[in-house]
Amino acid sequence: MHRLALDLYEDHARSALTPEAHAYVSGGAGHGAGVARNQEAWRALLLEPALGRRLGALSAGVEILGRRYRFPCLVAPMAYQRLAHPEGERATALAAAAQGAGFVLSCQTSLPADQVAAEPFWFQLYLQPERAATRALVAAAVRAGAEALVVTMDAPLNGIRNAEIAAGFALPAGIRPVMLDGLPAAARSAVQDPIAGALAMAPDWAELAALCAEVSLPVLAKGVMSVASARAALAAGCAGVVVSNHGGRVLEGLPATAQVLAQIRAALPEALILADGGIRSGEDLFRALALGADAVLLGRPVFYALALGGAQGVSTCLRRLQDEFAVTMGLMGCETCAEITPERLYRPAFT
Repeated sequence: MHRLALDLYEDHARSALTPEAHAYVSGGAGHGAGVARNQEAWRALLLEPALGRRLGALSAGVEILGRRYRFPCLVAPMAYQRLAHPEGERATALAAAAQGAGFVLSCQTSLPADQVAAEPFWFQLYLQPERAATRALVAAAVRAGAEALVVTMDAPLNGIRNAEIAAGFALPAGIRPVMLDGLPAAARSAVQDPIAGALAMAPDWAELAALCAEVSLPVLAKGVMSVASARAALAAGCAGVVVSNHGGRVLEGLPATAQVLAQIRAALPEALILADGGIRSGEDLFRALALGADAVLLGRPVFYALALGGAQGVSTCLRRLQDEFAVTMGLMGCETCAEITPERLYRPAFT
């Protein structure tokens, strides 16, 4: 298949998805302004190259939590990938492994974890109303090869997504969050009724701290959008944070990831910080690192590429991003990711 620019995948994938599935994946909270804001905020950041440098051995590789990746990107956790392709999460994991990217498996995966992973992966976790249910999910993920847990803290309820509601989205027969099947009955009931009692059982920092203390895997808190939240996550024992507004899917009025990333990095210069939301090019990936991210998570373009071509489609998408990033690094005069600093962002001089 053609190596499309990442922002073109959605239009090409429309015919491969049902209208309902497309509305589910593409839609954001409210009318989707947060989705658009994420992309616009990256593009608004202009670049300032370091000229006159001869680059001997350009390397886009990074090491995160003891594992080396070919470039600073992991596939974001996305639910129900069999909506896009029969091989679902398995195809995506294979493609990520082939391209040297990381892979984060959704708690709402449509395939069991032990049928997915091509290589060790990270597991996205929603803390369940019953601690035993949470621990059961963690145990299943560990058995399947999970190397880290990514705990989503910002979505105790689904956002109100107008496009999804208008399309009448419902999971088709045969697609379900299979890892939730084995939960205790009370926890399973809470998952099926996300409104009643959900806020009373929303995850808090104490529950996150208890998880960090009990598991041997590194834990990252996802959904962090402020310095205060980042500090609270690290104080709870997290190994790092994911700066994320949930892809614009929870609250329409949240700032873009790019608008808060630099201040979180400035406050926590030594922390492991990842970011997601609106990455659509190698230049966007470069911008994220210049603002302080150690790596990014890539979401919707991967889902659309999966719909277009399964594992090959996702592999092609990830390779395009990797190539664009390497070209951007070279043109910006950066030989390694460590050289991508805030000085590479254009700051107009006012007199």
